[in-house]
Amino acid sequence: MTASNYDSDNPHVLAAYDAETKGKYHEAINHYKKALETEPNLGIVHKHLGNVFYRLGALKDAIEHLEKSVALLPGFPTAHYDLGLAYYREAKFRMATAELQKVLELDSEFLLAHYWLGIIFYHRGNLNKAREHYIHVTKMSPEFTIAYFHLGVTSLRLGLYQEAAECFSKVIEINPESAATHALLGDALMNLEKRYEARQCYKKALELDPDDVKAKNGIAMLGDFKDVTF
Repeated sequence: MTASNYDSDNPHVLAAYDAETKGKYHEAINHYKKALETEPNLGIVHKHLGNVFYRLGALKDAIEHLEKSVALLPGFPTAHYDLGLAYYREAKFRMATAELQKVLELDSEFLLAHYWLGIIFYHRGNLNKAREHYIHVTKMSPEFTIAYFHLGVTSLRLGLYQEAAECFSKVIEINPESAATHALLGDALMNLEKRYEARQCYKKALELDPDDVKAKNGIAMLGDFKDVTF
């Protein structure tokens, strides 16, 4: 592998970078393609071109170039990461998993790879693996709020209600206006037999979003406290 796989002083590449930073994606595509006409093994160019197609929603073209970037840059974690996300967009979950796991072989602390593996394992029904990745993200980056949300949802489905409640409470500390999180916290608390606290969460969710179905269902299940002992 040569250094040109990672970078290039090709004038078309430089023009493409400039166009891409300005949001002129079609212009950038034209320049990247012209660069590849003379230097087809520019791995970094295939990576950038794939990402531009990805932004435009042209997934077939994106994957074609991202696969070439991975072949030319096998030790470059972000090439595998970009391809993994493109596979995910096409619901190719096993292929996406393989690419993101390759990212972690190359860089075990690539947090976004852990996060997306959590998402994908959740979709594949492997909740325990999803939970492992979300826990890693939240430990390494406590400000990664959405990871707490997904960890809470996963823990709720696994019956880990105390953990779920703690995760949703963390999200609410950072974003108290999240109706969905209040409703989910209500679900966790109801499973912990904390019915009064659950109702308060559902009530707050409905204050924030009167159309929140989960909160409405939670209130209905509580029967307006007819079965509550204080």
